[in-house]
Amino acid sequence: MIETINNNFYKIPQAFEMLDADKSPVFSTIVSILNTCFGKNYKGFQKCFLILNEKSTAFWAPKMSVGQKNSRWVNSLEDGGDTIIEKDLEGKIGFSDIAKSSTRVTFVRFVDGIRFMGVYEFDKLSSKPNHRIFRRKSKTIDLKAYCFEKEKSNFKIALNESKKLTLSELKKIAEHNSSVQVEKKMHQTMVSVRNAYVAAYAKIKAAGKCQLCGQLAPFKDMDGEPFLENHHIIWLANGGTDTIDNTVALCPNCHRRMHILNQKEDVDLLLEIAKQST
Repeated sequence: MIETINNNFYKIPQAFEMLDADKSPVFSTIVSILNTCFGKNYKGFQKCFLILNEKSTAFWAPKMSVGQKNSRWVNSLEDGGDTIIEKDLEGKIGFSDIAKSSTRVTFVRFVDGIRFMGVYEFDKLSSKPNHRIFRRKSKTIDLKAYCFEKEKSNFKIALNESKKLTLSELKKIAEHNSSVQVEKKMHQTMVSVRNAYVAAYAKIKAAGKCQLCGQLAPFKDMDGEPFLENHHIIWLANGGTDTIDNTVALCPNCHRRMHILNQKEDVDLLLEIAKQST
């Protein structure tokens, strides 16, 4: 059973906190963009459009007319990339979808791959049905909110899988996937890549109680799980490891206490608790 779970392990891919059109990385697929930039866990995705949130923001990878054969779309980049003109030869696009997607985080496929072009806004005054115009309002986008969603999504997957195992089985998996050196991705900022199963092990081991003060979690989250926060006893920024003997589950109050005071007696106690077998 352990081998099966390991073979199907989902390791959190490196994620971007920010994109800049002038320094854009090259992506090979739409899936790689959605998973590393927008907090998704897709194994496959063929569409070029996806609503991202309730603020009328969408992911968009419009097909450009250059190099496209037998396509209904005749789209073009104008004004040095500051304008995108979207045309539909079949005459099927109007304005009905714009209310939910007037802002578009846009990527365009080039010869070497797919690149981020910027954030575009729908230009209502200049547009007409089947001839829509989008203007670039920014060459950068802050993706930190999406990175947070990614971490929550991967933890939820890990937690659901972990509940099918005994604690000893989960411990073996978490140990196998622990990271002595936390992987990081640089793109203007650094993002730590943490293992969701190490986090799940710490929370399940805690059994709904803070491992510092011993009190029950203050409330349950939207999924009905006791709300505890994972904490690396020796901080990752200080060279700590993403391993089960350096990870505990704390109530929000104790978690904040550790990040403000980080008293030696608390650190020693948590290190001892983390190393204890169950």
